Formats: sequence, C-alpha cells, structure tokens
Amino acid sequence: MPLQTPLVSVVVPVYNAGQYLGDTINSVLNQTYRNFEIIIVDDGSSDNSVGVIKAFEEKYSNIKLFYAPSAGRPAVPRNIGINNAAGEFIAFLDADDLWTKNKLAAQVDYLLKHSDCPLVYTASKTFGAVNIFSPFYEVLPLPGKGITTRDKLITVGNTITCSSVLARKELLINAGGFDEDPLMRVEDYDLWIRLAEYGDFGFLPCITVHYRVHENQFSGDWDKKNKTVRYLAEKRNLPIPEYRMVRNKGFLLRMIRNLVHLTAAFYYKFRGCAKI
Repeated sequence: MPLQTPLVSVVVPVYNAGQYLGDTINSVLNQTYRNFEIIIVDDGSSDNSVGVIKAFEEKYSNIKLFYAPSAGRPAVPRNIGINNAAGEFIAFLDADDLWTKNKLAAQVDYLLKHSDCPLVYTASKTFGAVNIFSPFYEVLPLPGKGITTRDKLITVGNTITCSSVLARKELLINAGGFDEDPLMRVEDYDLWIRLAEYGDFGFLPCITVHYRVHENQFSGDWDKKNKTVRYLAEKRNLPIPEYRMVRNKGFLLRMIRNLVHLTAAFYYKFRGCAKI
C-alpha cells in the first residue's frame, strides 16, 4: 500500500534545544490524531539537538530533518518547514513547548468544518521556570479575550501563542510566510495580521499548549518585545498600541493578576476543554 499523504505537517524550528526536544517530539507522537508528519529544522545547533532528532528520525518514518543556514531567528527555519511540508494544514511547535494529546484532533476537526477559516488556535499556559508568584505565570488568552479578527489583532494585541496554531498551508504561502527581517522579532504576530486578511480566525477555548519559560528567553524580555512591536507598527504602518505590563509593578498587583490567570486555567480545564 502507498504511504498516506499527511494532512498535517508539524513544523519544529530547533536551536540548542536538546534537553527539551525529546519531550516535545513525544508530545506530537502521542497525539490522538495520527495523519501527520513532523518537519524539524535545525538552525545550526551546537548541542546534541541533531543527535536527538536523528534518533527519532531513524525510528519514525514520518519525522524529517532539514537544516537552516544558522539564521539565528525562527522565521527562517519555520519558512523552510512550510516550503517542505506535504500537509494541507501546518502546525507550529517550538522545540521546548509541549502539546496535550487532543490538540491536533480538535483543530483538524475545526478547520475541516470551517473551510473559510485560515487559522485556528487555542489557549496556552506557561510552565518550567515559573510559578504562581512569578511575573511570567500566564494563561493566554484569558477567557473571553481570544481575538479572531484582523482589526482586533491590531488594536488590542496578539493573543496567539505560535505553538497553538494550525493554519492552511496555501494561505500561509499566499501571505508571504514569516518575515525574515532580522529586526522583526515578533514575526509570528506580523504573520497573523497578514493572514487575517483572508478571513477571521477560529479559537478553541481550551489549553492544549504548555509554553516553557526558561532563562535567556527573548519572549520573556518585555522591554525588548515592546521595542519590536513598535518596529512592526512602523514597518507595516499599523496603529498598534503599546503594551501595558502590570506583571512587574509590585507583588500585590502581580498576585492579583496571577490569581486571575490561575482562575482562567481552572476555567479552561473544567469547562472550555470539556468537548475535546
């Protein structure tokens, strides 16, 4: 029998993530939905990442390793993954994040039922070097705050964790893929805005992504992130407001904020995820 063409291609950009990569790959292999391939693109890792990938590649025929030219930014390996994907749908997964087992099943079902939807995403929760007292404890988006239109992406901000996305490959290519400009450090947000020109997004109210927080992580540096959002706004001539951060403005405010996020996690667990 000929091999089945995968409906979903999971694109994993990797740079020195060997200590996390095995768990990340296994979270895909453990999905209840099975018609997928995993495209892993190494961006010049100097640790054991390639060795970890090759060990999986030898064991699983649906895992493929590609190499990026040491670009130093995830846009390049993600675009390589998109261009080499066989699937109609593309899922993105950072090399240190984890999925729950029903993530792909729920999202594939959604896109098959909503042919006009370019992208569907879910909620995510931080884990790793973070706890209820940490400024980086977060559930994104909070219940009722999931943004699905281009106008809201621009005027309110980005509520979409890249590892939570399942998108249509054809539209990702039509939108131009991820901007490889070295200064475009919020390349995912930029792509969502361009992709939303093709239609409103879908949002599933459940946590299917565990977003790892660790040291030396750009996405945790909010001063730098603010500057790169300003760069995006100026480059695309978009009226994106500045982010207002309360997470570092005193212990009391932080705890109030974090309790809201903890409540959101329970809400998604006991209500939002009930159907999937």
